[in-house]
Amino acid sequence: MKKMNEFRDKNVFEPEEILIYVLAKLPVKSLLICMSVCKYWRSLICSSSFKCWHLIQSQETTSYIVHHYGPGNQIKLLTKIDKETIQILPSYNRFYFEGMICSFNGLVCCIKHHTRHVCKCDHVDMCGMKKLFITICNPATQRFLLLPPASASNCPNHNNLCTIGVSFHSIINEYKVFQFFFRKQRPYECMVYSSITGSWKSIATSSVEHLESSNKHVCIDGTVYWLCRSILDGWLVAHILAIDWEEKFSIIRIPEEETMNGILANFEGCLSIVVVVQEDGPFRHRFDVWVLEDSKKFIWVKKFSDYMSFSTRDQILWVDIRNNEILFGTRKQYALYNIHTRSQRVFNWAFGPYWSFSLPVAYAESFLPCNGRIDS
Repeated sequence: MKKMNEFRDKNVFEPEEILIYVLAKLPVKSLLICMSVCKYWRSLICSSSFKCWHLIQSQETTSYIVHHYGPGNQIKLLTKIDKETIQILPSYNRFYFEGMICSFNGLVCCIKHHTRHVCKCDHVDMCGMKKLFITICNPATQRFLLLPPASASNCPNHNNLCTIGVSFHSIINEYKVFQFFFRKQRPYECMVYSSITGSWKSIATSSVEHLESSNKHVCIDGTVYWLCRSILDGWLVAHILAIDWEEKFSIIRIPEEETMNGILANFEGCLSIVVVVQEDGPFRHRFDVWVLEDSKKFIWVKKFSDYMSFSTRDQILWVDIRNNEILFGTRKQYALYNIHTRSQRVFNWAFGPYWSFSLPVAYAESFLPCNGRIDS
């Protein structure tokens, strides 16, 4: 009898455990409705443990969100893409989603520049200024957080817009936003925003000559990477700038000169560079995937190479790798390449030929608030 009771105890679930399991499978839109059922359900859904469990379940499926620009830039749609399924998200504050640069734990970081005007500063005689807004949004809950302006944002050089990068960690209830300011083609200050303190602080600058635009960075285990270019003895040299969770800078050499025009990506938890080269006509491309195996010795290994076709002449601007698929994106077309089957499929958009698209960001729904804290 004792053995039977022990066996039965292991297979009996409490009613609350069953309810959590069922609710965790629901999208955020349905959970918002479930919160109105009773106080018990509301407290359960708002608990830290449920938010964490729901995020884990949501991250098991791959989807992307992209911003659409209609004819004349008059129509703007925020769209969620899950393989061949296209879903138009609610129109709440779509203004902020025009400058999406990354997504993490169900939150989206967006930047927006406003009207330029002229100012005088002590260290910059005359500088054209675009006011920069950095917003953290949750498309599922339709909430957003406008970050306070960084102190150096009053005087950016008009020839170099600020470069942004977001650091996050799956096991830490915090995210950090790094913002570089430029003067005469060089970053003269780096500010970092912490979601814990809700404020900016200045950290040591790097000797990097030039950073790529903000949507080219990648974050892996809390470390942010940017592809950089510097002039050394009259030659254009490429390398990677890294800032870890402890806000320490480092430089990583790239594997070969051919990767100078590559795109950074996360390949199975490792930093990688995807190089796309046009071959045999304007619509056929060869791509190579380089993976960093040792960051101290700068050891890179070419993991994968193949060919793919695009029906447009547009330059491939964005690459993302997850779940054995590589997503290639231009301003007008996306294609998914399956690493196992070595096959590709082009997205069949249900929009007119005059639409253009922002660069997509990987996305998983979550119930997290915009400050990133599960316990809030």
